[in-house]
Amino acid sequence: MIEWRRVAKRASLAVAGALAGWAVLFLVLNTMGPKRCSGGACPSGDGTAFTLGVLFAPLGVVAVSLTVSLARGRWAWGRRRVWGTVGCGLLLGLVPGRLWHDSLYGPRLDAVWAAPPDRPSDVRGVGNWGVGSTLVRARSDGLTAYNTRDGQERWTLAAPPRQSVCALGARTGAGTGLVGFAGYRQPCASVALVDLSTGRTRWRRAVTVEPGAGRIALADGTAAVAEDTAVRGLNAADGRETWRRNLGTGCRAGAVDASAARVLLVEQCEDGHAVRMRITSLDARTGAPRWSAPLPVASRPEELLVLSAEPAVIALRESDARGTAAVLSFDGEGRRRAAVPLSGRRDDLVLSAGTEDFAARPAFTAAVVRDVLVTAVEQPGDTGAHRVAAYSLRDGGALWDRSFEDDVAALTRGPDGNAAVLTRRFSDGTVRRLDPRTGTSVGEPEPIGGEDRLVGHGAAELYDDGHGRVVVNRDGTDDHPPAFGARPR
Repeated sequence: MIEWRRVAKRASLAVAGALAGWAVLFLVLNTMGPKRCSGGACPSGDGTAFTLGVLFAPLGVVAVSLTVSLARGRWAWGRRRVWGTVGCGLLLGLVPGRLWHDSLYGPRLDAVWAAPPDRPSDVRGVGNWGVGSTLVRARSDGLTAYNTRDGQERWTLAAPPRQSVCALGARTGAGTGLVGFAGYRQPCASVALVDLSTGRTRWRRAVTVEPGAGRIALADGTAAVAEDTAVRGLNAADGRETWRRNLGTGCRAGAVDASAARVLLVEQCEDGHAVRMRITSLDARTGAPRWSAPLPVASRPEELLVLSAEPAVIALRESDARGTAAVLSFDGEGRRRAAVPLSGRRDDLVLSAGTEDFAARPAFTAAVVRDVLVTAVEQPGDTGAHRVAAYSLRDGGALWDRSFEDDVAALTRGPDGNAAVLTRRFSDGTVRRLDPRTGTSVGEPEPIGGEDRLVGHGAAELYDDGHGRVVVNRDGTDDHPPAFGARPR
């Protein structure tokens, strides 16, 4: 016959032990565990877990005290049996308590590797490529590839003697990337096509190209190079010239970019004080123009960025304060569709991290997702962008905006078609996925943990390798790693 009193005594003692164990477990994990909330990168359930930890402490003390008192008095149990049962309850409750604690926290990314600091310390990152499980980081002195799964270095390609990386094609193709090299304060003297799986240079050709972003581009099968008087198409197989588009008298290439099948050229011409600009979409294989359209300018451009080659989307700001300052989009026939102002009475669009950050390939805090421009925005006078907004590239209308307490450090288009935003508070980051059509959150925020001081205060880029996130900082110092990988816990 079951003695229900004895069962009740043991059960109450075991529950008391479990409560006491959960109190210690929650408080330790909240303050010292790998999922702790540090520097503001807090999981969505951090507050609930911490509150429960605080509540369990007095409940555990009261439950153990009351149960022990009853067991020793009215029930007259032996001391060893009492504490043995409490201890068993405590130990048996640790595993479900840990699982409960983890489920309350929600998703989190743990940093699993970090690249070593840059040496020498005055070297800075100038651009990056993310291709599958390979991250290629370009510094002024060459290229280094990392395995995004574990951070192991795969290969290194040094720049030629007394030369530096001066330009990177924004797009990679067929596992290759286009890179330019230049001497000290000189134009880019050569471009090379690099195999991103091995670091081997497939070919190198002499050119004369201004250093900086938007000077070279890679389509499928063709490398486009914007020189002083012409844009050349080079065969990606061997580097030989396959087509040339000569620019008119007084004209120069303002920017060049590429999609798989198109090369987008922004041309600037001057005749005395008159300035004309034109955007042209070329067939990448033959160089034949598909369409061409004039740009609404009358003065030299102060800012020119190609945000997308297909569909064609550019950001243009004239030096004339009353001139064009907008993101312009074009359809497949060259007809202008939308003009999104770069500055308004309420907001300024923050399209890139800055002209000096990632100088060979800029870090955009904007992404074109189908017919939507998703970009960081800030109010005049703000010290950093705390909002993300979206605009239609069909008519320029505002679609939505989201505010964050943290700074927007990086923004990219994810492989799932959503916008991925990296926000930064102090040196901790949180990844948030947003539906580009509505701005609603897709899943829960994913704070990055594992160690402090991960995200630098300069430019940063965010990549998704299909298994987790990779963050690349411009400055790879002892305080912040040049790159690190984070995986879902």
